[in-house]
Amino acid sequence: MAFAVKNHVLYKDGHPVAQALTPNLGGALKPSLLVMHYTASQSAKSAISWLCNPIAKASAHLVVDLDGTATQLAPFNRVAWHAGKSLWKRRANCNAFSIGVEMTNAGPLTKRANGKFADAYGKSVAPSEVAMLAHKLDKGAEKPWMAYPAAQIAAAVEIAQAIVAAYGIDEIAGHDDIAPTRKRDPGPAFGMESFVSRVFGRK
Repeated sequence: MAFAVKNHVLYKDGHPVAQALTPNLGGALKPSLLVMHYTASQSAKSAISWLCNPIAKASAHLVVDLDGTATQLAPFNRVAWHAGKSLWKRRANCNAFSIGVEMTNAGPLTKRANGKFADAYGKSVAPSEVAMLAHKLDKGAEKPWMAYPAAQIAAAVEIAQAIVAAYGIDEIAGHDDIAPTRKRDPGPAFGMESFVSRVFGRK
């Protein structure tokens, strides 16, 4: 495995991944849940900048870019502010017991009159990067979503394997699982069931 966790820091090939430490942190964390998110933008740089801005009052432990590059914003033994009002199996305030991973992804898209697709910021998305899918919470209505590149998913699987191994985590959820009335990330393009199976080595 290329990734490993040492002293609550993510390493790749024996070296710490890029660090951009956020001031938006809580107290000590003993994680028992991994929560997957999308950034709602196509730029890891802008997402990292925002999550490191005190004005945001939000953060995450990691951001995984489209090419699989990981940037760590918080050590895994500190609370990050990624979940908001949330509930997982009768436990409220998921920030207090979870690690949050943000995947660079625009999420839901808009189809313009010219037939092209754009994200919430008006940035174009190539047709090859669009998937027409129904979110499990949206009553079967298909919508355009930005697809996740295979390299990004592969890296996220290895990162998640390193995290669950380090902390004995046996549960992975999406933001839409812990805050279904507010959130839709990581969205149907993420393929959560397949992701969880790959992380835990299930066939």
